[in-house]
Amino acid sequence: MKYLCSFIFPLCVLLFLYSGPHGVAAALSWTLPLWLLCLADRYSPKLNQASNPPLKQTFWFDWILVLLAMIQFVNIFLLLRYAAQLPWSSLSETAVSIVNLIVLRILVGTSSGSSAIIVAHELIHRRQKILRGLGHGLLYTVCYDHFAIAHLQGHHQQVATPEDISTARLGESFDSYWQRVVKGQFRYAWRYEMARLGIVSQTRSMFLWAKNRVLQGIVIEAWLVVMIIVQFGWVAAFIFLYQALAAVRLLETINYFQHWGLADRQGDEELAWVNRSWLTQYALVGLSKHIGHHRHAGMAFPETPYLEQGPVMPYGYFATNLWVKWRNRSYQETSARVLSIYHHFW
Repeated sequence: MKYLCSFIFPLCVLLFLYSGPHGVAAALSWTLPLWLLCLADRYSPKLNQASNPPLKQTFWFDWILVLLAMIQFVNIFLLLRYAAQLPWSSLSETAVSIVNLIVLRILVGTSSGSSAIIVAHELIHRRQKILRGLGHGLLYTVCYDHFAIAHLQGHHQQVATPEDISTARLGESFDSYWQRVVKGQFRYAWRYEMARLGIVSQTRSMFLWAKNRVLQGIVIEAWLVVMIIVQFGWVAAFIFLYQALAAVRLLETINYFQHWGLADRQGDEELAWVNRSWLTQYALVGLSKHIGHHRHAGMAFPETPYLEQGPVMPYGYFATNLWVKWRNRSYQETSARVLSIYHHFW
């Protein structure tokens, strides 16, 4: 039942979208649930390994993922309808519409980062073809389908080593990491597919190129954007791409602080930072059990063990996301001190 709190924010976003468009004050007030979630995460009760045993995987846990995915698809449709209804005929209406677009970016981008990418992250690890397909469908809603290849074939094979694109280096700023990782994820996925299919630059076989999964994802995502323009207009297409960017930045922020400074780990230790936030674990369907996930990548989120062999983050993921983006130097200084103390004792 604790994992049902993962529905709170996506459903708030759904209600905001369904009841809109809103005036300036009303639109801004709908961001309050997000700020309250960050505050609650900052002071969340703490977990530990002894009090957080794995649970038996049942179909109920899969239904949580499926329902979160359905909410994501509904929210994307409502986002497009909302954007298509915004008025632009006068200066005052334009100002109100711009505020609405900003709020849409904040709310839907954050919801897409959780109900789309985080749920997709769980699903692409599953053995069932239908669940993996649902994961790819979610990644299409944020135009980041190549992440599946880069994550499964790159990050999980090279985690916490200098070769891993998604492991932030000691002292690396988020801005530097963001510029490196977005390009790196795509390049890695593309090179992997070219090598898998045995394609070289001179290859002219359309059959081989058609089997390139990165290229397939690009075609589907491009087709989706074109259909949005045709059905809902340019404003809807703009905010769709903007929320996708926000969702991807949220994902890469999480990747940044999950492994920051751990590129020189020894053996199986220090795969990721430990996070003890109760709210993070249950609102993000077990994502913070990240060390256990890397050691047992095929396990479903409830049965993944919560392990503590690593340095401990001071706050949960929601609060740390804001910390990384708004006060990155402070984040780096604090994390460097924690790492120094951890290495001294271990």
